[in-house]
Amino acid sequence: MKFFEYQNDFTAKPEVYVDMDGVLADFFGPVEKHHGVDNFRDARKKAKDLGTKVDKLAKKPGYFANLKPLPHAGKLISGVMKLAGEYNILSSPLLSRVEQSSREKSQWLQKHLKRNAPKSVLFDHEKFKFAKQADGTPNILIDDYDTNIHLWEANGGIGILYRDDECDRALKQLHHALLGKFRRTYNMPLAILQKEIEQQNEGEDESKPEINLHKKYYTSKEILNYVQGIHDEYHLDEPILDHKIWVLRLVPTRSLSTPEKFDQDDRYRRVIDLDWDHISTITRDDLKHKPCVADEQGWVLDGNHRLNAARAAGIKRIPCFIPHIATPLKS
Repeated sequence: MKFFEYQNDFTAKPEVYVDMDGVLADFFGPVEKHHGVDNFRDARKKAKDLGTKVDKLAKKPGYFANLKPLPHAGKLISGVMKLAGEYNILSSPLLSRVEQSSREKSQWLQKHLKRNAPKSVLFDHEKFKFAKQADGTPNILIDDYDTNIHLWEANGGIGILYRDDECDRALKQLHHALLGKFRRTYNMPLAILQKEIEQQNEGEDESKPEINLHKKYYTSKEILNYVQGIHDEYHLDEPILDHKIWVLRLVPTRSLSTPEKFDQDDRYRRVIDLDWDHISTITRDDLKHKPCVADEQGWVLDGNHRLNAARAAGIKRIPCFIPHIATPLKS
């Protein structure tokens, strides 16, 4: 087995962060029972509208507080405590119910983790911000969502992709990571991280969308034609046509929102499975010539993969089309 190694001469030791939903708490149990399916993820692949119904259940008061622990949750935490001595909780709140879901998650932790309480509890969508310490020491994340692991590792941390029925494997990986050896869950260097990008063709790239990136204003029709030129099928025409005038700006990546995994919702009722094989091929040139498109609230209408490539590369601001009447996105 091939292991990567990091230098063990840091002044600090790695911090261990543990996710909640899908790692400790059985988020999908009530959903599967409600919809009469054995496996929500598999069922969603057969019925695409199933995923959009999850948030309706999660928004109900008490949903997060009353979730049952997963079968191996206690074993995982006991193992983490034995190996690391302490740990932190790092969980994403429900986008549309941040305060409610965070409060209920805290109640769940107080109820189920009295014996092995976490050192700290953090609720944040941008988990990758905690991937390493100020001196460069990599921190460790145990999470069931592959995108979180990708972004964590791309930002210098050590990721452990978790499944409840593979608890022993996760603890073994944690043991190696704490010893200074670990095997990356993913080993796909992002093209965007390259200092120089070789151009394969000297001529005009016909795959680039035909839009002038040096105008002061853009019409909704121009923006719609732009995204339709990128995608064979595009279904968010109305949010674009609702705004007559658009502008191109450098927007902070933290001000932009994308649909997350199955337990999150956005205003357009989307659930997106990110293709990290595709993300790994995205370059700085792609970000420059194919700006994202976002609405007045910062929800990405086009460019979810490009935004996550930028996040993985640590890029703080990216070109993005936004409505002219929009309140400037926070910097």
